[in-house]
Amino acid sequence: MTMTNRKRKGSGRLVPTRPTGVEYRVKYGIDTPPEGPQHGRGMRPLKWTRCSVRPSNSNRIPTGTYFLHADEGGVFQLKFSGSVWEYLAAA
Repeated sequence: MTMTNRKRKGSGRLVPTRPTGVEYRVKYGIDTPPEGPQHGRGMRPLKWTRCSVRPSNSNRIPTGTYFLHADEGGVFQLKFSGSVWEYLAAA
């Protein structure tokens, strides 16, 4: 039995982790890890994994950490380092 990553694409609201009242409409692409059986106890380790985020309009998004509220449901934690987008994924 093989488990493959699923590609999740869609649109949503990108909101800074610190309350600023600013939000950005974006389109995103995230590779979600397979949800297989977990061995051992506790939570899976977390790691930063690359993803893609594009503003829906011509706004420039500043470097920082964000929450992505997907229109299809779900919230993801993201960080932007000027050229690379990453999201916090369960390993």
